[in-house]
Amino acid sequence: MSKTCIVCGQAAGSGEHVFPAALGGRRVNSGIYCPKHDNSYSGLVNEIAGQLDFLNAYLGVIPDHSKKSKTASAEHTLTGETVSISAKEIRFTKPWIISRTPVGEGEALQLSFPDIQSAKQFIKKMEASEHKWTYLSKPVARRYITGSVKHKRAFGGACGLGSIAYLTQTLFAQEFPEVARSGVLSNFLGYTQAIAKVAMLGGCEKQSEEREELIEARLTLTSALEPFGGAAPIWWDFSLSEEEHVNKFEFGHRVTVGIDGSDGQIYGRVALFSALTFSMHLGTAPHGSATREVTVDIDPLAKHPPNDINKREVFSAPGRIQVPEHATEGLANAVANGTQQRAFAHLMERLDEHQLSMLARDMNKALAPCSNLSLLEARALIEKALDEQLQQIWRMVRGVLEGLKERMAEGNMAVINPMLDSLIAYDVQSTSGLSQQAEVMLALAKAALAAQMEEDCAAGVLNEERIAELMGKGPGLHVVGQMVLAPLLQVFGESPHPDEQ
Repeated sequence: MSKTCIVCGQAAGSGEHVFPAALGGRRVNSGIYCPKHDNSYSGLVNEIAGQLDFLNAYLGVIPDHSKKSKTASAEHTLTGETVSISAKEIRFTKPWIISRTPVGEGEALQLSFPDIQSAKQFIKKMEASEHKWTYLSKPVARRYITGSVKHKRAFGGACGLGSIAYLTQTLFAQEFPEVARSGVLSNFLGYTQAIAKVAMLGGCEKQSEEREELIEARLTLTSALEPFGGAAPIWWDFSLSEEEHVNKFEFGHRVTVGIDGSDGQIYGRVALFSALTFSMHLGTAPHGSATREVTVDIDPLAKHPPNDINKREVFSAPGRIQVPEHATEGLANAVANGTQQRAFAHLMERLDEHQLSMLARDMNKALAPCSNLSLLEARALIEKALDEQLQQIWRMVRGVLEGLKERMAEGNMAVINPMLDSLIAYDVQSTSGLSQQAEVMLALAKAALAAQMEEDCAAGVLNEERIAELMGKGPGLHVVGQMVLAPLLQVFGESPHPDEQ
């Protein structure tokens, strides 16, 4: 079949990604949309990329045609400053004032910079200005323990669902080109075009005062939804049973499209990160259409083809969907009974495990020469590697002390919890972000881990698996707990036990 746009029938050739490049899609098909209609969906692509930016950043997804992994913006809870989140780090995006103190006719400022380059730019700017200033001390490079951050994102919504519908229709057009151009998708295409227009005009969230163009786009969307009873033909689907085929990729996306020839049902299913699941009804295929289903798993972490996807085809319709009477009922029930929260919590647990695996891989590479070094050289190498992971070590310290707080509360000894809180307190006016007592806890934890790694290195067992255990699992929590809790537990007549860390 000639390459014609599935929306307007004109010549295609835009070269759009079959699965959005911003989500890690690598495959391009130039025969689905014309340039005009490919561009018309850009608002939906931006919407889904924005909704998933935190997950993509945390996972380290690199968009197609880019060399850098995704980042997401968030608010540092204690300072209100903007931070950038990536798979590697959390960092402030611009200089900010830690403290300011009046001095004579001026004031002394303590400043924090994201990196050396931004510090140099600030100095250059000050030198070129008319302000009188001088160093009170030389700049010092220190890692800042960021603590908690706020990142608000809503998954789904009208535009989010529209984005999922768009990427599904695109894959359907690739796998069922004749049916996609037969006219049976006209209502579905009308819907995705209408919601795409709303997204492009910035109308994904209702505004108090909307310009006429956006009001008109909303009216068009309302008309486009009439063939579907006024509701979008896509919905969150938490009823999916355990599938026979698990996604080939750890955080793979899955898109399933198919036709059930018994009644012509054209259906689609989408699972993002193997966790966020949707179903949709695209239309009814022409009489006599063969039953067939295609499932494509996409690896958002793959850097290039051919190992970026896994495709399966069956001549049956195991993924056939059941259109709900009320499109939002499934989501409402999932929120009420906790299904949605558990699905997202499980995804975050998997992401944390992935982060720990990547950390262990990097540390193992850095510490590879350790066994061939002298004791002093090995110790220096280990301490340098741990200095790169202070944020993770701090998470372990907090985990241990928060666990002790729970035990104290259960044992009617919560009276000491304020003291425990002081040991892990933040201080936004310190160069590390921690109070002096918290810095001591962090230093103790680092020393304990360094000593254990030195011992493991000497014994020849400091491999990637062992590093993962020490940097975030039970053995590491036990090592940290032995060091930071021992003095406290001695006061109260207890001793730490591995099973209790």
